[in-house]
Amino acid sequence: MENIIKEIKHKPELKDLPNSLVEKTLNEYLSKNGISLSNSIKERKIIIKEIRAQLRKYSGQYTSKSNIKNREELIKEGRFSEILNQHASTRERSADYEEIKEIINNLNPKSILDLGCGLNPLAIASQEVNYYAYDIKEEDLNIVSEFFKINGIKGEVHNKDIRITDNFPKADLCIIFKVLDILGDNRNETARKLLTTINSNFFLISFATRTLGGKPMNSPYRRWFEKILNELKYPYEVKRMKQEVVYLIKKA
Repeated sequence: MENIIKEIKHKPELKDLPNSLVEKTLNEYLSKNGISLSNSIKERKIIIKEIRAQLRKYSGQYTSKSNIKNREELIKEGRFSEILNQHASTRERSADYEEIKEIINNLNPKSILDLGCGLNPLAIASQEVNYYAYDIKEEDLNIVSEFFKINGIKGEVHNKDIRITDNFPKADLCIIFKVLDILGDNRNETARKLLTTINSNFFLISFATRTLGGKPMNSPYRRWFEKILNELKYPYEVKRMKQEVVYLIKKA
């Protein structure tokens, strides 16, 4: 198992993913297809190709196009706004950050739990808030950690897969931006689990309004997600922004 995980991660865009995520994705694929790891070189190559394709949904969708050396220079110089503009997800969200921050400020949280954070903390975190950042991309978390240190922010970073993590810290607000849609077949189950087990007064959860190809979605509102909220009897508001549809949820 260890050897095939190394082979799967032998791609620049996958190297930072935690082994636990790779192993889980591999085991799910083998179980779903009723197969086992084979000694056949041809079959092994097919399995590796399929797993890499699945993992790119988590890693490749918002991978920054900048080179590592350039990022290191920007960090040393404290030019974090430029790093935000290099990252596809936060660059897309730049038009919505002011409205998002207004929502957060109105809630006046003293602590924020950010799942699948990417580089969001660079735009949202402040010295007045304890910030817990979770992501599967170690490179992004290294930048967030440096940002916390330079700006005197009380924060923690955790390189973990939120699908298999149970022990999250208590927080006034939990943020999950554009993550739930890419959780695969167990999307509904994982969403329900996060909503019920995380100890947070409010959730701010967003979904993309465009496809990966850039085309507007015909129905950007997530009815499957609203059904879960209604079943849990969690009151919520929905805000349509320029690039995302955002659900503000109060945990009953």
